Formats: sequence, C-alpha cells, structure tokens
Amino acid sequence: MIRKVLLVKGIVQGVGFRPFCAKLAKELKLGGSVQNNSSGVLIELCGSNENIDEFSKRLLDEAPPLAMIQTIEIISEEKLLGPIGEFTIKASERQEMQLVLIPPDIATCDDCLQEMRDPNDKRYRYPFINCTNCGPRYTIIKELPYDRTKTTMACFPMCDDCSSEYNDVTDRRYHAQPNACPECGPTLWLCDARGKRLASNDEAIALAKAHLKAGRILAVKGIGGYHLACDPRNDEAVRALRARKKRPDKPFALMAKDFKAAEKVVLLNGMARKLLASPRRPIVVCPKAKGCGPLLSAYVAPNIDTYGVMLPYTPIQHLLLEDEDLDLLIMTSANLSDEPLVAGNREALQKLASITDYYLMHDRDIYVKIDDSVIAMAGNTPIFTRRARGYVPQPYISKDVLPPIFGAGGEMKSTFSVSHDHYIFTSQYLGDLKEVASIALYEHVMDMFLSLYEISPLFLVHDKHPMYLSTKIAKDKLPEVKDSLAVQHHHAHLAACLWDNDFQGEAMGLILDGTGFGDDGNIWGGEILVGNAKSFIRWGHLLEAPLPGGDKAVLEPWRFALSILLKTFGLDKSMELADKFWPDRKRTSEALIRNMNIYVKTSSAGRLFDAVASLLGLRDAVTYDAQAAIELEALAKGRECAPFRLERENGHLILDWRPAIEWLIMGLMGGKRKERLAAGFHDGFAAALAQACKDISLETGIRHVALSGGVWQNKRLLNVTCALLRRAGLEPLVHKNTSPNDECISLGQIAIGIERWSK
Repeated sequence: MIRKVLLVKGIVQGVGFRPFCAKLAKELKLGGSVQNNSSGVLIELCGSNENIDEFSKRLLDEAPPLAMIQTIEIISEEKLLGPIGEFTIKASERQEMQLVLIPPDIATCDDCLQEMRDPNDKRYRYPFINCTNCGPRYTIIKELPYDRTKTTMACFPMCDDCSSEYNDVTDRRYHAQPNACPECGPTLWLCDARGKRLASNDEAIALAKAHLKAGRILAVKGIGGYHLACDPRNDEAVRALRARKKRPDKPFALMAKDFKAAEKVVLLNGMARKLLASPRRPIVVCPKAKGCGPLLSAYVAPNIDTYGVMLPYTPIQHLLLEDEDLDLLIMTSANLSDEPLVAGNREALQKLASITDYYLMHDRDIYVKIDDSVIAMAGNTPIFTRRARGYVPQPYISKDVLPPIFGAGGEMKSTFSVSHDHYIFTSQYLGDLKEVASIALYEHVMDMFLSLYEISPLFLVHDKHPMYLSTKIAKDKLPEVKDSLAVQHHHAHLAACLWDNDFQGEAMGLILDGTGFGDDGNIWGGEILVGNAKSFIRWGHLLEAPLPGGDKAVLEPWRFALSILLKTFGLDKSMELADKFWPDRKRTSEALIRNMNIYVKTSSAGRLFDAVASLLGLRDAVTYDAQAAIELEALAKGRECAPFRLERENGHLILDWRPAIEWLIMGLMGGKRKERLAAGFHDGFAAALAQACKDISLETGIRHVALSGGVWQNKRLLNVTCALLRRAGLEPLVHKNTSPNDECISLGQIAIGIERWSK
C-alpha cells in the first residue's frame, strides 16, 4: 500500500471535479482526500499502486464534461504506514488569488435529461434544468469570483431545496451557479410578433410545436442568443424564412432530435458522430445522404452537397424536438444581414419583428452573445469553420509563463486573443468589423475578457493593413500600451497553425485565403512561406493578376475571371471569351480590360477559385462569403488533373495557373463535363502545391508543411494535398483547435508577439 499526492491543474474548480474524485476513489476502494487550492486541485490517495494508477487513468478519461485537465503532477509518494481510511472532500484552502478558468457552455447532460423526463421528479419538463456538469456558464458570467451573485442568475434566489443541493458537496448540483427549479428559476413563455404573451412553460412548448408544424417561423431563445426555427420539410416556410431574412442562398443549419433523425439527411462517420454527441454540441457539416432530397425543402441548403447538423443542447430544444413528426428543425442564427445574432428579449422584438411569427422567450439574461460552433468533416479530419459556443473561453495552454499581449486579429471573421500566465484566451467568432453591431460586440467581449481574467496587456500585436478596424479598436481601448507590433497577415496564419500543432521548428507554409495586405503593397492570398513565429521568407506565391474593382470583385467573381482570361490569352482572345461568357456585360468588360493596369494585383487563391466557378457557369455574383468556391467544390466529381507550371521569377517560386485555365477553357469548348473540370482544377492545384513543397524541401531540408487560410476549408483540396504531401515524405500540419480562416489571425499574432517580448 502507498500514499500518493497529486496536484491537478486546469479547469478543475467549479465543474464538479471534487465530487467526481470522491465517487471514483470510493469505487476503487481508495482512501484520502480532495481539496481545492490556489494552484488547482490537491488529491491524496491511499491504497494499492494498481488502484491508484487506475484512478489517474480514469481521471483523464472520465473527467466531468466541463473539466479540462492541463497537468497531473505527483507531489509526493511514500509507503502507507497506517490504514487506508475514508476518502473525504475537504474545504477549499484560502490562499493567494489565483487565475480562475471559466468553462464554456455545455449541453444538457444525460442525468438532467433523465430527471426532466421523469414525471415524479420536481424538475419534470422544466426547460432550465442543469447541474454542475452542464448548462450555461460563459454566457451568464458578469464578473469574478464566479458565484451566483455575479451572474445573470442573481435575480433568481434559490428555494430551500435548490439551496440545499447547491451547498451539498456530494450533490451533482454543488456550486452549480445556474441551479434552479420551477419554484425559483427562470420562466419560459410564447408571445406573438407584438410581444403579447400567449402561454407559459409547458403550454408554451406545446403551442410552439403546433405553430412549427403549421409552417410558422419562431424565434427561440437559447444559451448564447436566439435561433430562427421552422420546419425544414415545409417548402413554403423555408422560402418565407429566406425572403424575410434576406438570405437567398446561404445554407441553414439543421437540428436533429437524435442520430436516427440526423441520418435521414446526412452521412455520419465515426468522428462526426463523436462530435455531434459531445458535450460541446457543434454544428457538424456532413455530406447529404443519398435520397434525402425529397425529405427536405430544396431551399435548406441549395447548390451544395452538405448539410450542417447539430443535436439539441438545451432543455428547451429537447422539448421542442421530442415528437417523431418534428424530429428535424431549421435552427439558424437570428440576426440581420451580417450583424451578430440577437440575444436580448427587447432586442429580439425590435430586430426580428419582420422575420418571425412567434417568440419562445425566457427571462434568464444572456450577458455575452455567442454563435454555435461549426465544424466541417474532411473525411475523418474535423475542420473548424467557426469556433464559438462549447469551446470558448477554453484557453490554449503553454508550459511557459507568457507575457501579457493583446492580439487584435483581423477585420473579417474577427477574433481577438490575449495571453496571460500560462494561457492564451481567444474570443469567439465576432463577425465582420465593417458592421457597427460587430464592433460593439468586439468591444464588449474585449472588456469582459480583460476584466474577468484581470489582464492588463503591456504589448499589442495587430495586422499590417493600415485601415483594419481591429487595430483602431485595440489602440483606442488600450491607450496605455505603448509597445506595439504590426504583423503581416499570412505570417500570422503560419504562426497560428504552428502553435496549434505545438510545433517549434521551421516549416513551410501553404497560406491560401482571399485577402491579406502584402509587404509589397499588393494583395496576397496564395503564399508559400518558409519560417516560424520568429520570422518568415516569402518563398513563392501564385501568379499575380489585377483585381478589377477591388472589393467589388469579391462580390462579383466574373471580374477576376475576366482578369485571368486576359492574363492567360491576351487582349483579343480574352475579349472573344468575355463576349461568350458574359454577353450582357460587354460594355463593363471592355472598360475593365482597358483599365486593367490601374488595379492592384493579387495572388489570392480564394479569388482564383471564385474565378474558376464563374468560368464554369456556377455564378457571377455571390450572396455570402466563399459561396462560389463552395459550389465549385460541390460540383467536383471524378478524377482529373489540370496542368499548373512552377517557375522562378525574381528569386520567387511562381505557381502559374495559366496552363490550368487553358485546359479548362479547352475542356469547356470541347464539351467536357463541368464536374470533371472542377475536379481537375482542384486536384491539379493540389499536385502543384505538393510539388512546390517537395522542391523546397529538397533545397532546405524542411519536412513540415503548415496549411492555413480560409481556402483550406475546402475539404477536397485539403484531403488531396495532404495525401500528396505524405506521399512525398512530407508532414502536413492542419489546424486542430482553431479555424484555418481569419479567426486564427489573433492567435498567430500572439505567437509572434511572444517571440518578440519573452526574450
């Protein structure tokens, strides 16, 4: 028999960790104690070495859903001289102030669901049931220390029964700040578009379901904000939602009652099932199931081959989806155009009045808005497209103490990051900062992070773009910070991917996105970098071409398609092709061609994919970000390989796409199927990227390749490129905990800042 003392660090306080340890210790017949202290959780274990080892293993494998174990350190180990004794939970040590890690919002646990469905339980059908292992956390916290009075639950004094649970260290609801019951907790109600209450609690649920079945559109209040809900089988309802929301094409997310319902519409592999059922409950983008077309309205996700699906994560959602004839719902963020989602009741009545027929509201306030997280499946590889609910504010952990740095992020798909102690905290997706409401959200969440974690940044890292609003906001709100660093956009992408993979050495970086301000004043976006967080060399890039109309070309892909035709074929042939592709834009085409030399040049891979989509007749204008490229990926079928050319120019490796464009046009003129042309462009591009990396590796000895930038959300491109890199003996590094899109920029800025200021 031995006595061993462990110190567990991470998110291990306020998440049911001590009761879990006590239960596990008793199951394994171990004596000892568990206690919170200023460093984490201290666990004393007395018993056999085998049982203590089993305890440590299960501690990692079975920890409560809200816990995140950073390290388990052995403090002491000695032979046990006395009896094993009982295992006890000790009161917390009152020591110096510690950094408190706030857990994310977590889906309703199975224990709570069982109680909610038990007619004999006091919380039967209660839409706000929660415990230490589940429910709202991040979205209700106003300030620390984390107790009820510092949350939006402060206005709901606990009844005697709830208070008893809250104070019982052995209870599942011990120190669960949102703990409540029908007697003392929040209330649910249904109201019409004018705010008139029609029903409350369970009657509200029943009436809401009836309206959904009748084809009505409902605004449903969740954990981080409102959703707009309707029946995805009802074509009229889905079309009405699109018209009212002014969202003609962007796919709507679906919520499925369970796996059985989900598999009616999507194909689920093992990883997708794991993510869907996880306590974090993200939206998982999966291939459409064969034969699912007649089941749902064609307007749910038009012109693409995937649906985004999630499982219920709040009691309200479980109650709405409990009927077999209502096992699938559209659950899309309730917002106007590109604004952040709506979260307040008054705000919902004002902003959603023209969209929704009814509101399912409650009186538990949301302090900070947060969208659903979105993860796409590239085979078995998950790719974040939006990191938000369920994952934020979980930090990235460093073994080293980090200087206090603020990373301002980008402007589109904005986030910010801040480093402190051993952690980097990255905000949720905050939207496009060209929108006033997104700026307000950025500022609110920034204030909240700095206040909650008591961080006073000494350094600021921002994008090199001189006009980014993220930079202006950060400088305005941190006037005391004098030491700042401007970082090239794609260098931040590279640094973020390396940090996400805990990779310390030099790597190649295939950084592919839509827009980034380049060191030469042009727009970069198809970059081959070599370096790390310390520095980088622009080793190569895609062939540059003018971007006619600047930002307008992003919304109208045919403009850059015209530019690449001119670059590929010259004046006469490009004019001829322009007349063929865009006969109704003849005058505009001629004007653009005449003035092509005045436009800024770009190496953007995102714009290249958009242009190819336009040439293949998919669309000449987009209604949401990356629409043309997404539809191009969906079109690609079969195996082809378009030719690209690698050449040296002014010391740079140039990936020349003109042979691929010639091949594409010849294929179109020859009647080749567009599906195969789309596939050939993808696979040929992947082959050229892999060959470029192989050549660089032979020259430098570098074997690792970081893949970052929004273009890597293209699943086909990612899978084919990774396979070719591995075949060449190279090791691809893909984002694991961050999105490859501009959400990761702030993390990369922090990583670069650490290299500058930690020395």
